Amino acid sequence: MVLPIPNVPMPDGPLPDECQPNVRRLKYSILAMIFFAIGRAACAVALGAVSFDFFALLNIFLSITMGTFMLKDDEHLQRFYECLAQTICQVCADAGQGGMQCLIPFMIMTLLNVLIDFFQRMPFLSIMPYGLFLAGSELSQACAVYFACSIYQQIRVPPGGMEMGLSGGYNYDRVQRSDAPAQQGFHDARAESTQPGHFAIFQGQGQRLGS
Repeated sequence: MVLPIPNVPMPDGPLPDECQPNVRRLKYSILAMIFFAIGRAACAVALGAVSFDFFALLNIFLSITMGTFMLKDDEHLQRFYECLAQTICQVCADAGQGGMQCLIPFMIMTLLNVLIDFFQRMPFLSIMPYGLFLAGSELSQACAVYFACSIYQQIRVPPGGMEMGLSGGYNYDRVQRSDAPAQQGFHDARAESTQPGHFAIFQGQGQRLGS
């Protein structure tokens, strides 16, 4: 099954200051995902249930990998990113993958993991200590989805955009003011690049038939 992922442009440079609190919370959520995934895998091995939890753990690892590439410049995730970039994810690293372009795939993948675990593995919460790590895994992934969504909203809709009467994330009138938000240039460039070209019919000299 292939999931259609919307192609939403994301800024390549540093995020504005108003995004930093959610970026830090997202980082700690990813670190919690790593911790609880390791504990969950250890419990699955101890209980002899690796085959039961294998694909769920694999999906969590994929989400963690996306999150690590997304925050590859963070001091706490940089070494893990370098390890991935030099081994199993070298192709992605060489292709320049990473940064905020991984935000939406990370959100979608992690949300699917949360929903699948909720409907398929919640009855196993009573099995300790597996249930403890399962609950922590669910909670950390849910928090990661929430903070990633918050960052997406901050990037897509500029601060004060609703008060200016902007209905969409990118389609708004360009403003020229000194107190424009840090990501204003990104939105302005996106708005300019998506403006339809002007075309008027029946213009030009043309030629008469038979001439």
